[in-house]
Amino acid sequence: MAHKEEDGAGDDLFKELWRLCAGPLMDVPCVQDRVFYFPQGHIELLPEPTEQELRQMKNQKSPKYDLPSKILCRVIDVKCLAEMETDEVYARITLQPSSDQNDPLDPNPICSEKPKQKFYSFCKTLSTSDTSTHGGFSVLRKHANECLPQLDMTMENPTQELVAKDIHGVEWKFKHIYRGHPKRHLLTTGWSAFVAAKKLVAGDSFVFLRGENGQLRVGVRRLNPPQSPTPSSVVSTQNMRLGVIVTASHSVMTSTMFVVYYKPRTSQFIVSLNKYIDTMNNDFKIGMRFKMRHEGEDPLDKRFCGTIIGVGDESREWPNSQWRSLKVQWDEPATMQRPDRVSCWEIEPLVTSPLNTIQPMAKGKRSRHAEASSSAASGSKESQVATIWQPPHLNGNGNSSQDPENNKAVVPAGPAGEGPARDHNEDRKKGMDCWLFGVNLTSSYSNVVTPLEKELWCEASTILHCGPKESIIVGACETEKVQSLNNHSLSNKQGHVPSMRTRTKVKMEGVAVGRAIDLTTLNGYDELIVELEKMFDIEGEIISQKKWAVTFTDEENDLMLLGDDLWQDFCKMVKRIFICSKED
Repeated sequence: MAHKEEDGAGDDLFKELWRLCAGPLMDVPCVQDRVFYFPQGHIELLPEPTEQELRQMKNQKSPKYDLPSKILCRVIDVKCLAEMETDEVYARITLQPSSDQNDPLDPNPICSEKPKQKFYSFCKTLSTSDTSTHGGFSVLRKHANECLPQLDMTMENPTQELVAKDIHGVEWKFKHIYRGHPKRHLLTTGWSAFVAAKKLVAGDSFVFLRGENGQLRVGVRRLNPPQSPTPSSVVSTQNMRLGVIVTASHSVMTSTMFVVYYKPRTSQFIVSLNKYIDTMNNDFKIGMRFKMRHEGEDPLDKRFCGTIIGVGDESREWPNSQWRSLKVQWDEPATMQRPDRVSCWEIEPLVTSPLNTIQPMAKGKRSRHAEASSSAASGSKESQVATIWQPPHLNGNGNSSQDPENNKAVVPAGPAGEGPARDHNEDRKKGMDCWLFGVNLTSSYSNVVTPLEKELWCEASTILHCGPKESIIVGACETEKVQSLNNHSLSNKQGHVPSMRTRTKVKMEGVAVGRAIDLTTLNGYDELIVELEKMFDIEGEIISQKKWAVTFTDEENDLMLLGDDLWQDFCKMVKRIFICSKED
């Protein structure tokens, strides 16, 4: 199960590979650091009891232990290890409870442990083609230039053999070749064997590391960390639970050391003193907005936002515990599982900006026939606009509510025969112009709805232009191609209509609502950056390269840095554009 020490567990290269495999949320303390150990969180990771064990637990009285919900300890030793079966990394941490269990006010000194050499590494989420048995692994040009040994580009087909060790010291050989149109760096021969042996699937991540001396290392980080509980036939869940409590209680009473096994990707029950002190300064309350980091397949899915809706104990067995003491509600659905209760050190306060105040509607299929019928029946432009655009979370003053069946906002009706209730501020209503394909839908709109215009209303969940400059994506598609429109129906509202426009989805970290951009109207990367800065009101912040970086994904879901390819090639391959912080 454990990594062999003689394979190099103590060297810098192994430690760096272990850290990369642990992921960006890795938080393992340094030796001599003071930490808080939460036995409640430790117990939470144990396997669920079987039905037979539950029945036995009902008939038995659990012994009572005077164990605090958090225990202040000093870190005596940390061993970085990895499971042989899955390559999942974990740490064996030796702790010693402090004699004084009062919360310290002075933080730990900064951990000054620095690597002795410089590392070059990348981590890439595997696409379906990366994990196919007949294909290879596509390496981004930026990663190849920075991390892979240099190829001899004078060769007709530049090729080399790479020999790298995994986290257990096992050697793997890969053929690195530069080919294709447009040309790409690929790992071919040897890659399929690596995928099969490690049982990798799309969504898992591949880690590549090169040291200053040219030594190569490879590792994996799985999308869903495997669970390896002890079989219930060997040790029952109840006995494991009691084992955690007894061990901690004995160590606190006798001030002796105890050992815990800690998985940095699934464990948060050891919290550094510095993080705890910072958290206590936030004073989280009901109604506060927050953001939380998560690992995810999408590079911008690392942060989710939500609202605190409850504060209190998660379990009666641990009164006044800070473990998962906050009940939360997330802003929008996600493919990954997220908890409905979190601990205060897992989240950060969210400073709301104008760009963050509008949340996207939940993505759900709409009935085109039903939408068209509804539009024609009402004959009211306010009703049509509000049903499609009004954000579902805005419920103040009774102006909107959520329709649970259609996942859309609904405007309450006014007096009989008057349609929806009107806003008391007429000036505000005038400022809420809604534009669809260049047509102002809230002004100069005829009560006579043509069949084509009904069709446009059904497609309005894809792209809306609201106000003079913002374009908001609320549909699920990522690249939209709008076919030529019937000119006679729009000739009185618009001078001309292009025969086809291609719009690419743009997403910015920290902004809940996406945008769309028409690449066919631009003449290069410089114009694209200018438009992106205008789109999100961050003029000068992308071009300076100090705060934001622009990346994109292609049809194979490979993540690439903007500017590595010719503009024409970029326009052909781009699927989605991401604006993310430099630290990510």
